Amino acid sequence: MRVEVLLLRTLGLGLVAALLFLSALGAGQPAAAGERGRVVMVVIDRLALDDLAAEGFADTVAHAALGLMNTNTGGIRNVENTHATIGAGSRIVATGAGFLAFEAGEKVHRIPAGEEFARRTGVPAPEGSVVHLGVARIWQLSQGLPYPVEVGALGTTLRNAGLVTGILGNADWGGTPRRAAATIVMDNRGLVDRGLVGDDTLTADQEFPGRLRTDYNRLYEAFREYGDVDFLVIDLGDLSRLDEARQLVVPDVLEGLRAASVARAAEFVDRIRRELDPERDLLLVVSPTPPAAHISAGSTLSPVLLIGPSGSGTLTSASTRREGIVTNMDLAPTVVEFFGLTPPPTMTGRALAVLPGSADLPALQALNTQLVLTHNVRVPIIKGYVTLQIALVIAALLFILVRDLRPFRRRYLQDLLLVAMGFPLAALLLPLLPQPGPFAVGVTITALTLAIGVVAVLLSRRNPFLAFAFLGGTTALALVTDLFLGVPLQKYSLLSYDPLGGARFYGIGNEFMGVLIGATIMTAAVSLTLVGQRYRRPAVVLVGLWFLVTLLVVAHPGLGANMGGTITAAVSFLVTILLFLGVRFTRRVLLAGAGGVVLFLAGLTAFDFLRGAEQQSHIGRAARLVFGGNLATAVQEAYNIIERKVSMNLRLLRYTIWSRVFLASLGGLILLFYRPSGRMQAFRKQYPYLFQGLVGIVVASVVALIFNDSGVVAAATVMVLGAPPLLYVFLDEAA
Repeated sequence: MRVEVLLLRTLGLGLVAALLFLSALGAGQPAAAGERGRVVMVVIDRLALDDLAAEGFADTVAHAALGLMNTNTGGIRNVENTHATIGAGSRIVATGAGFLAFEAGEKVHRIPAGEEFARRTGVPAPEGSVVHLGVARIWQLSQGLPYPVEVGALGTTLRNAGLVTGILGNADWGGTPRRAAATIVMDNRGLVDRGLVGDDTLTADQEFPGRLRTDYNRLYEAFREYGDVDFLVIDLGDLSRLDEARQLVVPDVLEGLRAASVARAAEFVDRIRRELDPERDLLLVVSPTPPAAHISAGSTLSPVLLIGPSGSGTLTSASTRREGIVTNMDLAPTVVEFFGLTPPPTMTGRALAVLPGSADLPALQALNTQLVLTHNVRVPIIKGYVTLQIALVIAALLFILVRDLRPFRRRYLQDLLLVAMGFPLAALLLPLLPQPGPFAVGVTITALTLAIGVVAVLLSRRNPFLAFAFLGGTTALALVTDLFLGVPLQKYSLLSYDPLGGARFYGIGNEFMGVLIGATIMTAAVSLTLVGQRYRRPAVVLVGLWFLVTLLVVAHPGLGANMGGTITAAVSFLVTILLFLGVRFTRRVLLAGAGGVVLFLAGLTAFDFLRGAEQQSHIGRAARLVFGGNLATAVQEAYNIIERKVSMNLRLLRYTIWSRVFLASLGGLILLFYRPSGRMQAFRKQYPYLFQGLVGIVVASVVALIFNDSGVVAAATVMVLGAPPLLYVFLDEAA
């Protein structure tokens, strides 16, 4: 009974500590102005970051805040989806429907587009408006997404506030309308108040593929004519046209045409910039879709420039908490908040913010180069490591189960297990070293892993448990330290999240979350095995404190910000510490433990929820979606979250190589419980703390699988440092 009371008090103290933990710092100065002006968004689709180094962009860049924009969508990364995602403020799908915007008086199949629009939507098209004939299809495509979306949320929010929207220009190619920019500014009915998107915005050019390109003089005149439009999108379609023609034009000729088009676009942007008042107005220069060649090369971040009251510097947002990196979903909230409005709940992005200073294009180019390099080498290196891990597990099991199978000395296999356990630490430390190219990354990560493994092997010659403690303790301590420092290493690690993928931008990702929890439990078990009987009780207290620190670091919205990891850590640490204390798992203990975990999670969610929208992590934002409406809405949003997690895990089970690690490790552990007969019981008696730690690791793996979006990955990485010690010891006994 005293243990149960102590447990509840400990959980209570943990909750209080979590609620009083340091709050995250603000991201930067908001991009909105106090006195409302107008917003002009210039769309230069297929513009690359290096294009900003062109001479014509020099003055614009000097006055701008720069950033790299994640271009993910609700489907594939194509022009229709990237533009529609900006207009929705959330990732949606518009494939096959996003281009169909027309002036209301423009003929479509010999019929005025406005009349056809009214027939399709039941909404009359005012004179001078632009209508989108594909809006119904975009709604249909996006309804299947596992989260709430509103097509045209940006235009709808502005319309409801009485603001005027407009669209100029097109990216038509080969006689086919390509007017995806209209999906940025249209409302949920498919309407834009005013616009010119037809052939009047084009001029004949015999040197240009298709003989038609953007008429910049006409666009500039229209821009001045539309001076009363509050939010105006201008589509400079030439780079998009050239991208479509890339397979039809000789590379040298294409390069020259592209350079000329970039120069014309830069000149136009500079003219627009000089017409606007930077103290009142906001100019956004956006490339919704990277060049096709860049996408093929794995470079999927696009440049974005902001010129307005916040001055020059580097862009960031509360969505990413990363200097120089934002998302395409952040643009809509930026426009909405500039006008003093509140973004609707379906806008999952956050307004852009500016970190003041001089615009540093070379630094942004270096950042992009590093991110693309890490992105491109991640899969082959991880596949190689995972393949080795699976091979070692299988080889160890064969050595243990088939006594006559001895193709080489078991010591070599044990040493390889130790070397493999060093990979997560090597992956964390890799960003500290130069990475000039893919080959250098491969050599460096191999050398780091071997160096860490050699230290572990040398320690194992004295005592294998010293090697386990070194590997687990160093890895766990390095990860916690990195989290306290703002994840300077995890942001660029092979074993962490990927800004190009865009599933997570801050905190601790599921890969390292699993490693941290597995390493922490394994180190605790090994440490208790190493210490003498006299010091075990204070050692258990220290283990409990370290568990609490690790839990708080993973949980805190300003540090780890990983709700699935928090649940995993809370449950597995609690189970493990109770096992270390020798507590029997009675019904009362189970209920008390479950209640404590739920109370802790509720406190964490409330803490993040109450911090305000701009400071909230995804934990608080999820709570806002669930609890921000009525009961029916709350149930639907909770269902959407659960469905997304389940579908993601089912997909990963089928396609990710991590699932093979998880299944091989878990299957191996289960097998060792039964074969060789009686071996696990002997192990349990000889190494009780190591056995209890193993149980905690299995619990962590299962909980991680259930409660994380990519739970298969987390479940597998929990095992990376959890299963090898058991295999190592069993190999010793199989000698």
